[in-house]
Amino acid sequence: MDFAQLFQMRAGGFIMGNKVDFSKIKEEVHLPQYAYTLGYELDKKKSTGTSWVMSQKGKDKIVISRPGDVWIYFSVYDDSDNGTIIDFIKNRTDKSLYEIGKELERWVGIPSLIPKRFSSITKRGIHDPNRIQRLFKACMPLGSHPYLRKRGIKDVDLQSERFKGRVFRDRFGNVVFPHLKKGEACGLELIDENTHLFIKGSVKTLWRSNRFLSDDTLAIAETPIDAMSYQIMHHELNSAFYAATCGGFSLKQAEIIQRLVTELSWIQRVLLIVDNDEGGDRLAKRLKQVISATSFTGTVERHSPLKRGSDWNDVLTQYGI
Repeated sequence: MDFAQLFQMRAGGFIMGNKVDFSKIKEEVHLPQYAYTLGYELDKKKSTGTSWVMSQKGKDKIVISRPGDVWIYFSVYDDSDNGTIIDFIKNRTDKSLYEIGKELERWVGIPSLIPKRFSSITKRGIHDPNRIQRLFKACMPLGSHPYLRKRGIKDVDLQSERFKGRVFRDRFGNVVFPHLKKGEACGLELIDENTHLFIKGSVKTLWRSNRFLSDDTLAIAETPIDAMSYQIMHHELNSAFYAATCGGFSLKQAEIIQRLVTELSWIQRVLLIVDNDEGGDRLAKRLKQVISATSFTGTVERHSPLKRGSDWNDVLTQYGI
C-alpha cells in the first residue's frame, strides 16, 4: 500500500463536530515527514541528532526539534516564523485553523514512508556533566581520520599546532568535537559518514581551536569543519584562532562570544567566516549585533565564499589548496 492509499484511508472520520484534538496532532504528526512531502530536504551537514535542518530548494530553511513530546520548528530566515506544525502550515497557507486541523487529523497514525534518515529524532535531554566527562575521558586525540580526509582535512592539519588536541575519536571511531565550559567538557558533537549528533546530556557552548598569545583575530564559523577548512585555505593567517557555533545560535553562545571579545582585550579583529546563504546572512547580522553591544573597538568583517550556497568546506573540497 502506497502513501496516497494510506492517506486516503485516513481521510474523514477524525473530526467530531467542530472539535479537533490539536494536542494529539502536535505530538503525533511527524513534522519532518510532513515538511518532506512539501519538498523540504534534510541538510545532513548542518543537522544533528536533536535538531534537523531542512531546506526547500533555497526558498526556505527550517530547524526542527522535539524538546518534549511536541514537534517544534523555527525558520532560519524569518524570526516570526516558528512554533508547532499548526504554525508551520498557518504561516505557509491561507487555511483556517479548522481546515488545518482537518488536514492533519488524517496524518495521525500514518507510519513513516519517507527515507529512514527522517524517521526518528532524539528528544533533548537534560545536561549530564558526569556522563559527558566520563565519555570524553575515553576519547583519544585524533591525528588521522578517513571521513575528515574525504572532507579535505589531512592528517598534517589535525596535527598542526592550531588544531592539535581539539579534535578527538570515540571508541566507535566517530570524530568528536568537544565543547568546553570552565575547562571541562560539557558537550560532545559526533560526526562521521552517517552520524551527526550531540551526545545525550550535552550542553552546547562553542567548539574552539587552540589560542596563542600572539593571536589578534577571532574567526567564527558555523561548524568546526568549516573553521578548519578556512585555516587550511588561508594558512598565511597565522594570528587567528577559531570558534564554531555548531548549529543554531543561542543566547548562551552570544554571551560567551561577548565575554571573549571583552576579556581578550588584545583582539583587534573578528572574522565572520559564515556560509554564503541566507542562514549565513542571518548569523552574520546577529553576531555583529552581539559584538556591537560590548566594549570591543576592533573591526568586525564578514568573509564568506563567493558562490552563493557554499561554505568553506565546499570550497576546500572543490578546489583544494
